[in-house]
Parts: sequence; C-alpha cells; structure tokens
Amino acid sequence: MAEQHGTNDLEELTAAAPARAIPLAMIAKGMAFPVFFVVMFALCYVSAFHNPVPHNVQLALVGPAQQTSMIADQIAQSSPGAFEITATTDRAGALEDLGAQRVAGVIELGPTVTAHIASGGGITVAQAVEHVAQPLADGLGTTVTVQDAAPLGAGDSTGMGLFYFMIVCTIGGYITVMVLSQVAVGMTLRRQVGILGAMSAGLPLLAYAVSSIFVGAYGASAAGLVALLLIGMAYTFAVGLVSLGLNKLAGQSAIFLIMTFAIFLNFPSAGGAIPASFLPGFWNGMHSFWVGSGAMQSMRSVIFFGGSGLGTGLLILGGWIVVGALLLLALDQRGRRRVTAAAEQPGELVAAR
Repeated sequence: MAEQHGTNDLEELTAAAPARAIPLAMIAKGMAFPVFFVVMFALCYVSAFHNPVPHNVQLALVGPAQQTSMIADQIAQSSPGAFEITATTDRAGALEDLGAQRVAGVIELGPTVTAHIASGGGITVAQAVEHVAQPLADGLGTTVTVQDAAPLGAGDSTGMGLFYFMIVCTIGGYITVMVLSQVAVGMTLRRQVGILGAMSAGLPLLAYAVSSIFVGAYGASAAGLVALLLIGMAYTFAVGLVSLGLNKLAGQSAIFLIMTFAIFLNFPSAGGAIPASFLPGFWNGMHSFWVGSGAMQSMRSVIFFGGSGLGTGLLILGGWIVVGALLLLALDQRGRRRVTAAAEQPGELVAAR
C-alpha cells in the first residue's frame, strides 16, 4: 500500500508540474538539419541521376578503314556529343585499350558485329556499347555477339557491390568521428587519430565479411581482395580524417559540412551508381578529384582490370589524406597558439598593474 501511495504522489507531482516552454527559435534551430538533409539529398541526387545519358564515351571501332570511318561519322551525327569513336584496324590494340580502361568498349566489324564490353567498369556503359552495336548489325544484316573483358562476379549482377562497400566504409569513417566528438571531448588529437586508424583498419574487414555473404568475392583473386581491403581502409581513414578536421573547425555545425563532404557531394560523383561518363558536367567534373571517386576507381581497377589505372584512384585518395592531415595540423597549431595566449594574458595584466 505504501508503495502504491508513493507512486500516486509522484504522478500527482508530475501532473502538477507545468510543461517547460521551449523557445520557438530553439525548435527552428533543431529543425535546420532535417530541412538541410532533405534539400541537399534532393538537390544532389536528383540533379546527378535524373537523366543519365552518355557524354563523350570513348569507343573503338575495329574493321576495314573505309567502312569504319563512314560508320564512325554516322554515329557521331546521330548521337552528337554522346560518343568519341576511334576507327582502327588494330584489333589487339583496341582490346588492350579496353583492358587498360582507355576506352569503354570496342565494336568489331566482321561476319557478325562483336561488342567487346567491360561490365566491371559500369553496367550502364556496357549496355550503351551494346546499344550502339545493335543498329550496326541490323544495318549490315547480321547479328551481335557480346564478349565481356571484365565480367561482374556471379553474386553481383547489377555491378553495385563495390559501390555498397564504399558506402559502408564512408559511414564507418564519419560515424567514428561523430561518436568520438560526443564521448571523448577532452581526448588528445593524437589519440583520436589513433582510434580512427584502428577503426579504419577494422571496419572495412567487417563490411566485407558481411557483404560477401551475399555478393561473394566479386569474382576477384586473393591478391585482388587484399588490395580491395587495403583501399577500403585507406578510404575510410581519408573520410574520417577530413571529417575530424571539419568537426574541430565547425564544432556543433560540423554535421552540415561533414554530410556535404561525405554524402551529398561524394556519392553522386563517385561513379558507382551512374558511371562518370553518364553524369552531367558538374558531377563529371567532381568525379575527377572527389574522395569517393578515388575509392571507386581504385577498387574497380584491382578487381576487374588487373590493377590497370590504379594510380589515378590512389592519387586522389592520397591527396585527401594529405588535405585532412594538413587541416588537422593547422587547427592544432591554432589551438596551441590560443592556449599560449591565454596562459600569458594574466601575467600581462599583473605587469600592467
């Protein structure tokens, strides 16, 4: 009975306590982030993905010189700006260019029209090559044969597996920083970077272990998988390092900068969902240097193209790690100067007296 009586007293006190009025300005400030998220998500993703069409996709057309030259002109006139076609009689050289990612596809004229594609470089591009080859075959009264120089793994028919892996690594990098900013406010920068490094090493391993249940090993060799995991670690660290710098730079407002850097500008420009050659001009330009693009280019190179073209992607990733490190170094030096100035100020006041 006593316990019941105590409960009733608590309920009466709670009911009697007036609700605390929350200022409208505070509510508006709190709603700024969901509004920002919705606007940026719609703006960035819809503008990048709403109308994927080819822009200067590099193709090689193999066959007799007079025939290929005429067909190349016809394609250029029927699809202005969509393809850049190189006519050649060198079949081996054209296929080498495909394997080195210097061209997106090779169309070979002969008894049948053969479309040499590289699905690992983007399923949308591979389909575009086939769509160019089909009317040629129809016009020549023959059929199309498709040969894939960089096929996707058996468990990844859409070619999105690496993009999903990159997304998980991205989230792991910036979430680590966001958690550290909440639970380790007074932690030294060196220790924060150390924890970020440890998480950057472990999270991609965990991401691959889980995702491989569904997509397998992407059809890669053991060496390719090791390279993939190392790239995932470097990318996670790059995202985390820049996020750590932005967090120290902007404090409570850092979430806006971090989400813009890691999500809104990063995923549309990465070339994972839509290949770079099918993105509008702004996003295609972002693909040439943004951090997610470096990850996607590097991952595709080691999984599907035997490491060809790896240097470009690694250069982008390395550049962002340097950017993050320099940002942190500059902020750390600024903090040290402020501490020194604050420590010297009392002595200056005493001397003035």
